[in-house]
Amino acid sequence: MKKWAIVAIAAILLAFLLFRLKEPDFPSLLGKEDVPEEGIPADVDFPVAVEVKGGMLEVAYVTGRKVFPKSQDPEILGKSVSYCREKASWIAPYKITYRLRLGERWPIRYRNGTLIARVPELEPSLPVAIDSKGLTEGAGESCWFFPDLGTRQKALKSISPALARIANSSKTKDFAREKARKTVTQFLRTWAFNQDQYSEISPDTKIVVIFPGE
Repeated sequence: MKKWAIVAIAAILLAFLLFRLKEPDFPSLLGKEDVPEEGIPADVDFPVAVEVKGGMLEVAYVTGRKVFPKSQDPEILGKSVSYCREKASWIAPYKITYRLRLGERWPIRYRNGTLIARVPELEPSLPVAIDSKGLTEGAGESCWFFPDLGTRQKALKSISPALARIANSSKTKDFAREKARKTVTQFLRTWAFNQDQYSEISPDTKIVVIFPGE
């Protein structure tokens, strides 16, 4: 191999190494300093309160801890380099809160000693709550001679939409439904028996809560 080719390859590898170097051991002549942002309206710092028509009743929540991985392949001239795949992951503790709309009409009837209530579908509160103190970075892989592909940040950004899909899934709703049924039963026993039309019903009357599709 010609001498100039060897020198060129060495220069390319040195450039990659310098790009990957995060905290150099030698002092830098250039520094950086955070400065206040300019041109941002002052009112963005104030919270906004939005009324929920009819209100929401929290009836159940589901907690868990899940790994959210992400992988990317670098490309050279449009060709994927799969043997130099960059991987990243985050482990996030989460809490999905399920609610029912109080503004919707709940058909309630009393028959044969039983109070029967048909309630709306469970609605998750979005975005799903994440315990930021428990958020930890999982295992990752990178290729030493390629610059950072941003996989770590993409894995972090994928958490919220992934949890929203989990919260809206039939599997998770089914898991929470029995706890929700108990909460609604307690709510109806406290509320319904204070209504004039149910004043003659015994406090220990059986209550049946029916969700859509049941």
